[in-house]
Amino acid sequence: MGKNSKWYIAGILLIGVAIGIVFVGSLTSVVHWAGTNKFCGEFCHSMDLTYAAYKKGQHFQTPSGATAGCSDCHLLNHSNPHVGPVDYTMLLLDKARAGTNSLIGEIQGSLNTPEKQLEKRKEMSEAVHKQMVDRNFSACRGCHDISSMHNPKKPFIAKLHQNLDKDPKKPMDCLACHPKAGHDYAAADAELAKAKGEAKPEAKAEPVAAK
Repeated sequence: MGKNSKWYIAGILLIGVAIGIVFVGSLTSVVHWAGTNKFCGEFCHSMDLTYAAYKKGQHFQTPSGATAGCSDCHLLNHSNPHVGPVDYTMLLLDKARAGTNSLIGEIQGSLNTPEKQLEKRKEMSEAVHKQMVDRNFSACRGCHDISSMHNPKKPFIAKLHQNLDKDPKKPMDCLACHPKAGHDYAAADAELAKAKGEAKPEAKAEPVAAK
């Protein structure tokens, strides 16, 4: 079978398609695994206090049973159910950027103790807030349709959100009204302080009497 035959070309194309499917499938699996809450909170990130605060936040456990994960809020386009090829590429690039920053921080040990995490909390929170503002809170709006909000038992909710994202003079800021949606640091810190206060002191060895 010559290299110019249609069967040879078809075989090469078929192999290429198969390799592409395996590559995309593997890449998607890795991205999904590296974006799970367990990975972000426990695997290699120094996010102990942040993860504890997330589990106290409003998005960790909702009345409907739905849970917004770390990637839904912090990864570009992840909360968008209709993401296209270009958007998915941007998602991968954003994941690569975030992963690189986390890896560098892990190697440097800049967040490897609760004390260091507390020291950097304000700086990290401000950076995340700025990123969300710059992205016009697209992560929030990927799950929440502002224009369709309606609760017959609480009609004021729809009124509060009416045209909220349509006034260019007043940019939308979800965190201004929902600061504990993602992380409730006060509740997590209180639980940690309580746990430390209730911890039993280590028993001291009694001195051996001299014979």
